[in-house]
This record gives sequence, C-alpha cells and structure tokens, in this order.
Amino acid sequence: MFFYLSLSVTGVSQTSERLSNEEQVVFTQKFIDASKERILGNNQEAFSLFSDCIQMDPKNDAAHYEIARLFLTQNNLQKAAEQFSVASKLDPENSWYLVQLIDVQTSMQDYKEANKSFKKLRNLEPTNPEYIYNHASLLMFAGKTKDGIKTFNEFEKIAGASPDVVLIKFEYLIGNEKYDQAIEVMENATINFPNEARFYSYLADLYKAQGNKKKALAVYAKAMLVEPNNPYIQLSLAEYYEQNALWDSASLYLTKAFRNNTLDVDTKISILLSKYAIAEQDQVVRNQMIKLCEDLVETHPREAKSHSVYGDFLYLDGRGLAARESYYQTTVLDGSKYAIWNQILVLDSELNDPEAMLKDSKKAMSLFPAQPAVYLFNGIANNQLKDYEAAAKTLKTGTNLVVGNYFLSAQILASLGDAYHELGMHKSSDSAYKASLNYDATNLSVLNNYSYFLSLRKTDLETAEEMSLKTVEAQPKNASYLDTYGWILFQLKKYSEAESYLKQSLNNGGDKSGEVLEHYGDVLFETGRPDEALGYWNRALETGEGSEDLEMKINSRSIVD
Repeated sequence: MFFYLSLSVTGVSQTSERLSNEEQVVFTQKFIDASKERILGNNQEAFSLFSDCIQMDPKNDAAHYEIARLFLTQNNLQKAAEQFSVASKLDPENSWYLVQLIDVQTSMQDYKEANKSFKKLRNLEPTNPEYIYNHASLLMFAGKTKDGIKTFNEFEKIAGASPDVVLIKFEYLIGNEKYDQAIEVMENATINFPNEARFYSYLADLYKAQGNKKKALAVYAKAMLVEPNNPYIQLSLAEYYEQNALWDSASLYLTKAFRNNTLDVDTKISILLSKYAIAEQDQVVRNQMIKLCEDLVETHPREAKSHSVYGDFLYLDGRGLAARESYYQTTVLDGSKYAIWNQILVLDSELNDPEAMLKDSKKAMSLFPAQPAVYLFNGIANNQLKDYEAAAKTLKTGTNLVVGNYFLSAQILASLGDAYHELGMHKSSDSAYKASLNYDATNLSVLNNYSYFLSLRKTDLETAEEMSLKTVEAQPKNASYLDTYGWILFQLKKYSEAESYLKQSLNNGGDKSGEVLEHYGDVLFETGRPDEALGYWNRALETGEGSEDLEMKINSRSIVD
C-alpha cells in the first residue's frame, strides 16, 4: 500500500556512558564489520555481528534497526516489526523508524497498530502532506472511511485540492448515498480543476439522477467544451438524450462515440450487446445497431471481435450471406474461436450451400479435431453432394467423439443412417436410425426418413406407419411428413386414407414436389382414375423429379410392378 525509499543508517548512533572507551571501540568495529557483511550480501554474518552489538548495548537504536532490515530479507515481518518498534522507542524522534514500522504493519494488515504508528509519526511532523495523505489512505483501506475523509480534508488544507482526493471522497459519498454532499464535492472540483472534463461529467450524471435535466445538460455542454472528443462524455450525452426520448440527438452522440478511435472496442461491443434483445424486436433499433457495427469495423478493422459482433447483427437481420462474410473476416484475423466456425457452418446449412459447408467443415476439422459437431456438418455436406462413402466415414468418426451430448449424438447418427441408406447398407442404416431414436425419440426428421425408407423397401410397414403418424400429429401441415405417411398408407393398400393425406400434402406446398405429385398419381390410378393419374404423373415429370419408373408409367398409362 505504501511506497517509501529505503534509507540506510550511514553511521553508528552515539554510544553514551553505557560503554567504556574500549567497549565503544569494539562496538564501533563490530557495527562497521556487520554493515560491510550486509552490503556484501552475507546476511548471516551480518546478523551475528549486529546481534553482538545489541548484546553489548541493548539500547542502541541503530543496531535494532539493522536487525529489523535483516529480518525483512527473510520475509519475517513479525520479527522485523518488533525490532523497528524497539528502534523507534529508543529514538522516538526518528521519523524514519516509524515509516519503516508502518510499512511492515500494513504489509501484515495490522491496521490498528499502523494507525497508532501513524499518529506518532504525524505528531513528529504534523504538516508533512505525504504522511497525512498516506494516513488517510490507510484509514480508508482499513474501512475507517469517516476518519479517512476527515484526514483527507486535513491534507487538502495543507497541500491544496487534489484530483485523487476528490475522487476518493466522491466514491465514498456515492457509496453511502450522500448525493447532496457528492454534488457539492464535484461542484467545487469543477471550480478547482476547470480542465478536468470527467468532473463535469460526474456532476452532470448526478444532476441527471436527481431529475435536474436542465442543469445536467448545461454541465454536459461544459464538459464537451473542455474535451470535445471525449468518448465517455459523448456516451453520457447519448444516454441523456435517450432517456429523454430525443432519439436523433442520442443517435448523433452514440455515433460520435463509435467513430471515436480513443474509445476501446470492448466498451463499444458491450453497448451493442446491451441492445441486442431490443434489436430482436425493433427493426429501427436493429438498423441503428447495424450502422454502429459498420462504424465499429471501420474504427477497429484489425479486431476480430468487431467483425464477429457485426456478423451477429447481420444474422439477426436475416442477411445470411453478409453475416457469413463478416464471420469469414473474423477467422482471417483470429481463426482460433470454435464458436465462429460453428456459426459459419450453421449459415452454410441455412444458405443451402453444401460446397461451402464441405470446405468450411474441412478447415474446422483441421483446427478443432476433437469437436464432433464439425464432423456432423461435413457429413451433411457430403450427403447433399452425394458422396455417401465420405459422409459415412466422417460421421462414424464423429459418433466416437461425442461425450454426454445426446442431442448431437442423435443428429450424427441420423445423418449416418441417411448415408448408409444411400449406400444400400440397410441393416447399418436401420441400426443408426434406431440408435438415433434411442437418444431422441421425438426427432421428427429421423422418424420421417426412417419410416419413408422402410416404405421404399416395403419392409416393416406397420412400424413405419406408427413412426410416420407421430410426425403428422406433431406437424399436421408439413408437406413432406404428410407425403411420407400417405405413401406408407398406399403401400399398406389403404388407398382412401392415403389419398386424403397426399391431398393435404399437395395443399400445403407439396404441389411443387415431383415426388408428391407422382405419389398422388399412383393413388388415383389404384382407385380407378387412370386419366387423372396420368395428369399428375406428367406434372411430376415437368418438375424434373420423380422415380425411375415415372416415364414408364406415363408411356404405359399404368403402374409397372
């Protein structure tokens, strides 16, 4: 807590009639020899010689002082304090002994004794500003804030007003909710230190808190005159105008602060993130935050987190491509953050860009080989690009990396089931789907895919029907789920029910799918409406989708077994 220059005793205190002339000579020589040994770093020899000195003359303050210094080299604070105390009692007019004693006592957190020592020190030099200031600091540190403030007031009477003391008193008054006194302190501070913009800002904040808007604005204006480019004053003004619903002015000063190179990037980001929840609901606020993000990346272009938070707000605004580019820039500056790569891969998926997902997941796997999620994205990308062998290999690796995350395990196994199905490895596919459902029995995508693939193989149709029914009950307007259920019913020759669900699929967007159109055509054919069936088969063909048998159905005007 206290920092003092280390002084050394350059001579031997005068010995009195306590020693004979011969003893004085011996004493002096031992003291000199001890001092030499201490200087040379031979502390053990020095300690022995100084101890001899004390034995010869127990009331020699200098010898006790030197012994105390040696105890300090051993970090034996208790013994050092005892010896400094002895030295001080033997020579009560020696301020330096007390200074050293106080230093040790504060290091030991013995504030009670340090306070006593300070009182003795100040009695010796009552107008020494350094001693008064340090005493006040000790009192504040020890929790005796009232006495500390009183002592600081004494300091200011002697040394004049001090910015540091102003802040100490201000913090104390605020902490004790003595706002009127805090205002008085800051009003005086603006007079005594007219070039300290922060004092104007603190005063304005106090006026604002008390509802005195007129005074607050006037003081903010003074602060801006002193430091027109101070970002913290700009932020305070922005907050003031926002609280008073003066949105244009608030936006003006907030923009100034964000374009200010002296305001640190972390403060700017914290402001942006504090507005994120509001921006989710309010497009006007969202637009403002995006503009501030643009200022952020302009003033801090080499900060990865600038581009990261910009990407977050772009993503919030539904601008996926731009968000991904911002995240890419983040990785250029700092590619070590897994969360950024994960967000990139999420965007790759949402943008339906399997080529980018494959490239980005490969990079992520090289950087984070123990992160199972990147293997999932790589597997999904390979499945979409029809490289099912690569998908199966990657996904299998991913399953071995997951620990305790059942949801992720379910997703990886589901994609693995898709890959095995496309490879014709139906037994492995069924096992993967079953394992996925063991982790998450409510995964609609797995229930749908597994049941549909069973229907294509015309295997275990009752189980397929049961699983598929869960999906349409959960999402009764999902065209894909309705189509799967209808198709399973078709395979079970429940044509009337199949027609009902397939028609619902068409009415909920399935009319754009060649697969759904073909399925509905098949139902129509089996229920004795071949002409209507042909019409739907032709519509299916126009989409470029449908089964391998679609053209044969059209040409033969019948379903070919």
